[in-house]
Amino acid sequence: MASDGFRRCSAVRDIVETVGPVDGRFYAGRIRAWGPEWLTHPMIARIDTWGKPIRWPGWLLGTPRTFSPTTLRYLATALWLKRNGYLQEEAEVIEIGVGFGGLAAMNAMVSGAVTTLVDLPQVEQSALRMLNETGLGRYGRWSGEWNGTSVPLVISNYAFTELNATIQEYYFEKYLKHAAHGIIISNSGVFASTIGGRTDDELIARFRAGGLAAEMDTANDLLGPCDDMCGVGLIRW
Repeated sequence: MASDGFRRCSAVRDIVETVGPVDGRFYAGRIRAWGPEWLTHPMIARIDTWGKPIRWPGWLLGTPRTFSPTTLRYLATALWLKRNGYLQEEAEVIEIGVGFGGLAAMNAMVSGAVTTLVDLPQVEQSALRMLNETGLGRYGRWSGEWNGTSVPLVISNYAFTELNATIQEYYFEKYLKHAAHGIIISNSGVFASTIGGRTDDELIARFRAGGLAAEMDTANDLLGPCDDMCGVGLIRW
């Protein structure tokens, strides 16, 4: 499949390219506070236009030009990770649930981070294709390339809490327990009961039992309006 239009495919729009203009404006405000120069960076524009996503006008989002709101979420997340000390320059990060590779690309730009991409093989392949086509290929790795030792950070935007408990346990043993820090944006309140996943309380209890000092944050400045509406929180250690 050609890259042009990839982010307009129904599957991508249903699962990945999901941020609307209200949240896009929220994330744009965070970027203006944390690193406004990135809104006019040519490489950010290159990442944003890859896959021809649906974009909204700058006057609505509060940005210098049109943007995909999902791109703005990834950029705001990368800036938040750096300013809060979760990603040092040229650090390694494991991302569970990688979408089209947008967060990996933003972490590469903002922090020079190298991301191990953990997802279905086809999704990892498409994310690596995006990184290669935008000139960032050296910042992405297949999950099979990870050597199983310690890692500074594991992050998951919603994806971890959209898995059942068996897969969550597998990822805990393989990745999470090796991480010095973790950030999981959790929508377990939406998915846990229907998919057989753990609730936030159960996740935190499991993480703590496994030696991670996990805590729940429901008032973090990275959480947007839709997160608040849906009871989304941020689990971190």
